[in-house]
Amino acid sequence: MLLRRRALLLFAPALLLAAPPTPKEHFGFTPGDNYKLANYEEVASYFRKLAASSDRIRVEEFGRSSEGRPMLAAFISSPENLKQLEKYKQINRRLALGEATPEEARKLAAEGKAIVWIDSGLHATEVAPVQHAPHLAYKMLTDESEEVRRIRQNVILVQVPVINPDGLDMTANWYRQNVGTPFELAPLPGLYQKYSGHDNNRDYFMLNLPETRHVSRMLFQEWFPQIVYNQHQVAPFPARIFIPPYAEPLNPNIPAPVMEGINGIGAAMKERFARENKPGAVSYISFDGWWNGGLRSVPAFHNMHGILTETALYQYATPHEYKPSELPERFSTGIPTKEATVFYQKPWLGGRWALMDAVEYMLTADFAILDLAASRPSHYLYKAWEMATANIEAGRKGGPYAYVVPADQSDAWTAAQMLERLHGSGVAVQRASAPFQANGKSYPAGAWIVPASQAFRSYVVDLLEPQKYPELRSGTTGPVKRPYDLAGWTLSYQMNVQVERIEKPFAAQTEPLSEIVSPAPVLDARQNSAFLAIAAAQKSGQAVYRASDGALVTAKPASGWFIEKPRVAVYQPWTANMDTGWTRWVLDRFEVPSAELRNDEVRKGHLRARYDVIILAQQSMASILHGVRDGEFQGRAGGETPSRQRPEYTGGMGLEGARELQQFVEQGGTLIAIDTATELPMTLFPIGVRGVLRGGEAEGAGGWSCPGSVLRITTDPAHPAAFGMPKETYATSTGGQGFEITVLPELNKGEREVKAFAWYARQNLLASGWLTGERVMAGKPAAVEARLGEGKVVLFGFRPQFRGQTFGTFKLLLNEIYQSAARPL
Repeated sequence: MLLRRRALLLFAPALLLAAPPTPKEHFGFTPGDNYKLANYEEVASYFRKLAASSDRIRVEEFGRSSEGRPMLAAFISSPENLKQLEKYKQINRRLALGEATPEEARKLAAEGKAIVWIDSGLHATEVAPVQHAPHLAYKMLTDESEEVRRIRQNVILVQVPVINPDGLDMTANWYRQNVGTPFELAPLPGLYQKYSGHDNNRDYFMLNLPETRHVSRMLFQEWFPQIVYNQHQVAPFPARIFIPPYAEPLNPNIPAPVMEGINGIGAAMKERFARENKPGAVSYISFDGWWNGGLRSVPAFHNMHGILTETALYQYATPHEYKPSELPERFSTGIPTKEATVFYQKPWLGGRWALMDAVEYMLTADFAILDLAASRPSHYLYKAWEMATANIEAGRKGGPYAYVVPADQSDAWTAAQMLERLHGSGVAVQRASAPFQANGKSYPAGAWIVPASQAFRSYVVDLLEPQKYPELRSGTTGPVKRPYDLAGWTLSYQMNVQVERIEKPFAAQTEPLSEIVSPAPVLDARQNSAFLAIAAAQKSGQAVYRASDGALVTAKPASGWFIEKPRVAVYQPWTANMDTGWTRWVLDRFEVPSAELRNDEVRKGHLRARYDVIILAQQSMASILHGVRDGEFQGRAGGETPSRQRPEYTGGMGLEGARELQQFVEQGGTLIAIDTATELPMTLFPIGVRGVLRGGEAEGAGGWSCPGSVLRITTDPAHPAAFGMPKETYATSTGGQGFEITVLPELNKGEREVKAFAWYARQNLLASGWLTGERVMAGKPAAVEARLGEGKVVLFGFRPQFRGQTFGTFKLLLNEIYQSAARPL
């Protein structure tokens, strides 16, 4: 009897907790059911219920989304582990940053717990990850199998059930509105993140978005998980799931132990799919090991095993029956889809595919990872320390030893912005407290130093050095394999920040910085912060002028312009245009109010009465004119998905709208067209400019190809569009366009005047990445201004606001915006 009383006392806390509700009990359906999608509040409230009913889970808010929704992380482990969560967090930190001695490292690795991060829902229209999240949590809390008990004992799972809360609500509400109607599969008519949409997974070194900053803090400053599992849902058709190994090429800055570890995790996943008789797992295709910038790729440069899976999706929660005739014979790599191969051992040969199938595949991947981590926790902890100390030691030897960012930058504010982003990703930044010498050069106190002798050396080197994309070919003469995303992204080039590589060790008195503080905005035309200073002055009622030499002043100059508040409109199509979103991000970041310009308003005309400048972000002319046509196929990786868009979201501005844009310019407005959008005014407006690339010309052998690279350009700093710009700088191009001025020199004046203000470099065009056909663009105008009537058309052959990364070319866009409303003195 006494023994029983002691047992009851021992388990009393557990008896006070109600049993965790099943997903169906909470949602009223089982997430993953056909034609059902849970929204954000339903998922968030389920995790809160789990936390209230189990001592195996702790739920914390770690930030707010762009629209203010809480971002939640669930820490799932044994009750004993959760009681000592802070202890294990600090163990992980000391090992990940290489702070422990070898003796301490072995002891801490044996004492600590492996930390595994699993997030869901980054790309909101890829719906299965979030719908699977309640199942993962419930099983981790309630399953009493030997495997799951071992996982709870040896692993701390950091589960982020909804990493894009805003996008989940947009998608779930849209589908609920359309399910059961002819528009059930209609695409979301906008971005599923306030600014970036799909590009929210392209922001993980730039940290422009609140969500990205919160996640990066968790990963690289607080928790340092050994495995970061980022779930997606666009598998190479007809595969049912993509799992590592990744495809070639491999970025040499990723530590070899990381990539070998990723391959090992992929092998464990592949074996589990085979054991569970789940066909269609494919590897070594599409998703490469080169690019830096995504939620699975940035951790790899931080000594973490970044894992990506892409599970198959038809559309939303609608099932589909695939006939064998719908399956292609080969993948894009040429390997067969219906025969077993090394990286596709058990082909999927068609049949019914539903949302619950995708949920089950994701759970298989989850537990393959969790079981592996639980079987080797000390291995993963000690390996993190080994890689950190190896990086520190490599940096101490030099080559490079450090990077110095001089304080006397032409744009000190942007330099601080770059360092803030490095620091936000866990990079140690120091400030010189006294003058010092390095590489035979003297630096004053105040210079920033980014030492290479730090745990995340790989990340530092990758962002501050130019990329050289390898030319991998099919055979000896085949085409070069194109990168999955960008070929080059050197941050200091994109932001035009002076960074000096220091090869050999040097002595300097420094102070570590716990935060990077940007200097206050000033009316200096060379600094991007000048636009913040203009906005602040205008809000306070203070006059701001632009002198004829480009200087920004508050006292009226002898000649120049009075800067009015520009009335800005950004053309907003009924498609998910990410470039439009990033344009709005730049405008909001620099406090330039703007309006959304929809098709109906364009067609109604009288645009000049309301706006000074209209911006067409990157979008093809056909898409601008016609938009989404009713009943047309909408492409997905799983073949063609027949979907009808709701009538109110179909169509574009049409030729009628294009005529209104022309009239807007002729009446004194400024039309800014970016990259592919330049096709519309060059084709339909009577301006003396044509594109270098016309009708696919220059593509192919010896032709122009630039799959995301940083290029050298020159500017004319005397031109108002380039005020404050250096004569030589960089631009990021993802294909892009160059221009030819066709108006005869003797007629190039007045209402027909065309002037270039930026050019592609005549030599050594490539700065970082890869391109072919340099001769096609070398020396050609990259940005031009063409007069038309009383107004002008501004054409950018590259994206000056690309993903919010190209601080070095923001001025070109913002100068044109402010000049559109500037009043000559």
